[in-house]
Amino acid sequence: MRKLRRFLRGRVFPFAVCTLLLAAGSAYLLFRFPFAIAPALLFERLFSLCAALVAAGEPSPPEAARSRLFLLLLLPFAGAVLLLLYRTPAPLPRENEGTMSGEGLTESVRALALSAGISPCGAREIEYFSGGEAMKPRLLVDLAGAKKRIWLEFYIVAEGKFLSEICDILCRKAKEGADVRLLYDDFGSGPVLPRGFEKRLQSEGVAVKRFSPLKFPSRRAGRRDHRKIAVVDGAAYTGGINLADEYIGETHPFGHWKDCAVRVTGSATGALADVFSLAWGGKKTGDAPMREGGSPCAVLSDSAADEARLCPLLFPLLANAAKKTLYWNTPYLAPDSATMLALEGAAARGADVRLMIPHIPDKKLPFAVTRYFARRLQEAGVKVREYTAGFLHAKSVVLDGKYALVGSYNLDFRSLYMQAECAVFAESGALAEDIERDFLSAWETGTALPPARVKDKFFGGVLQLLAPLL
Repeated sequence: MRKLRRFLRGRVFPFAVCTLLLAAGSAYLLFRFPFAIAPALLFERLFSLCAALVAAGEPSPPEAARSRLFLLLLLPFAGAVLLLLYRTPAPLPRENEGTMSGEGLTESVRALALSAGISPCGAREIEYFSGGEAMKPRLLVDLAGAKKRIWLEFYIVAEGKFLSEICDILCRKAKEGADVRLLYDDFGSGPVLPRGFEKRLQSEGVAVKRFSPLKFPSRRAGRRDHRKIAVVDGAAYTGGINLADEYIGETHPFGHWKDCAVRVTGSATGALADVFSLAWGGKKTGDAPMREGGSPCAVLSDSAADEARLCPLLFPLLANAAKKTLYWNTPYLAPDSATMLALEGAAARGADVRLMIPHIPDKKLPFAVTRYFARRLQEAGVKVREYTAGFLHAKSVVLDGKYALVGSYNLDFRSLYMQAECAVFAESGALAEDIERDFLSAWETGTALPPARVKDKFFGGVLQLLAPLL
């Protein structure tokens, strides 16, 4: 039932409905009014031409424009209807010349964050978690000890043991007078939440909001809040771990769920609090100016609004900066051309560039796209392996044993251009060592990317044209 509800609320469902309606309408015209076929085809061509002109006139990356035009060819008439119905242009990268100056990587990333209004910050402490099982007890202790605030922002909040434990604490803390808020994405959480969930928490004093409630049709249906943030008094968490049982090993839909997250204290907490506060009410917290201290950090954030993006500059910046090593975990792989060129360039310079992707897919179509791009990168000298113990959901980058990035960003088009995301970048040898050790441990047990069969090349080549829509 959950899978059916997720399908009905998903992005594929409108495509399927329009295609079926087109097929039924064409069959009806053919048998009932055969003389109307020619005028109908002429109308369809003119209508598709208008839709193509609209798509071509919108400011979008080349990959997005290409996928929309391919959709017109793939689904005559239905493709034009969908293109006009969901014509939300993908924002272009943010203009920021300072990120490509001769400064060090940390200063460049901070300049990029500052262009989006996020001040430089420091992390007094950075704690790395190699999975949800490791993060859960630390998070529960922080929640139970909270005095002032608990702010949670998650893509998936799902019924289960993990959510039940957290909700008990949230309700108790709200009664004690703490500022308790929960922001969850309606697409990611709606199909897997218990009935009456929002009303029950609100009755206990917890403030609850849904991000972009789903409506059909909606131009913004594909713009989702994919972040995972927890701000608890003076500490903050971010990474790839959602509030669902598979993330902490309570359930095993695909085997072991490999993920990661970080906990930071210091002024980095204030930066993540600002990210949450902007998503909640459109303004920053108003806290005192952040002080430097601890490991130099930058909090990166992209919203789901129609505004310039950080990520299309961030990913190439990291890849271009790698001199010795670049290790990258991602569950989904569909980068834009700039990121592809940067990764290929890093390998061509002689850096040890390694990419870990899943071996067991959670979604078949994105998995086919992931393997297609992985094979292209492998041909350019990037080393690729697949995680075999379960599903790889970790989103981390570590380079040169000194710099690290952990957050909610996948290495795909949706994270680059469409969804609300966040991450913590840190110049910290200790954090880099922890992530590198974790990556190499998974790498040793991983398996090589299988050779492409003829059907893999065909379907991968077709699906990569639709990658921005998947």
